[in-house]
Amino acid sequence: MSKRDLKKEKILLAGMDVMKRRGYNGTSVKDIVDAAAVPKGSFYNYFESKEAFALEAVEFAANEVRCSAETVLTDTQIAPLMRVRTYFESSIQDACCNEFREGCFLGNMCQEMSDSSDAIRILLHRKFKQVTGLLAQAIGEAQERGDVTRPLKPEQTAEFLFNAWEGAIMRAKASKCREPLDAFLGMLDVIF
Repeated sequence: MSKRDLKKEKILLAGMDVMKRRGYNGTSVKDIVDAAAVPKGSFYNYFESKEAFALEAVEFAANEVRCSAETVLTDTQIAPLMRVRTYFESSIQDACCNEFREGCFLGNMCQEMSDSSDAIRILLHRKFKQVTGLLAQAIGEAQERGDVTRPLKPEQTAEFLFNAWEGAIMRAKASKCREPLDAFLGMLDVIF
């Protein structure tokens, strides 16, 4: 990675950290450059606007989420339903580690920015579809193996699970406890 790329990544990661805690509207360019310990002009060398920064932050976070989901949900050494459960259980561990302060960066951006930025809304929709596609694939595999005998549509079920998960993350953040996440996990057995 070039020096330029390293500096851009430093600004991106520091700014994302601030946005995770304060949200898009609660974060200024000054907050981002202060967190990255760089002059304000450096921000504009890499990002033409705060919205452009947010788009790259969403892209970065979404790629991490997709890679993590791919690692777990496509591991054919593990039964498909166990992969689905493991995917959500590992996310619970992440939420517990940050004491439910941040929620899901992508979910937070969706709630805050979908009405004010079409570019962010469209990117988030596309990125969420990648993850639900991986979930749907695992659910379809479980049906093929006979692990799921109910007549579920994999894509619809994946969308439902992901949407319910995002709601559980939001509730865990609001209540600062894992109870909504455990309730979600408990429902996996009922659904399948």
